[in-house]
Amino acid sequence: MTTTPIYQSLIDEQLTELPEHLAVPPDRVVMVFKGLTTEDAKRQARIAGIENAEAWSGRAFMCGLCTLAYQVRL
Repeated sequence: MTTTPIYQSLIDEQLTELPEHLAVPPDRVVMVFKGLTTEDAKRQARIAGIENAEAWSGRAFMCGLCTLAYQVRL
């Protein structure tokens, strides 16, 4: 049995407003790793199996942590 929500969630609304050039391709997922430094975040990515930790697709520094994002093919 499946259910369908009556109301769209905030995330669903934001995804429909996202420009196509910013959307993640359907054959990929985004994996995010955090560390105290960029090197720490890359190390976490390597541990998780990211072959080329230097090829991150997005980076942010928030609350004293470095966050690296990788688009990974399924």
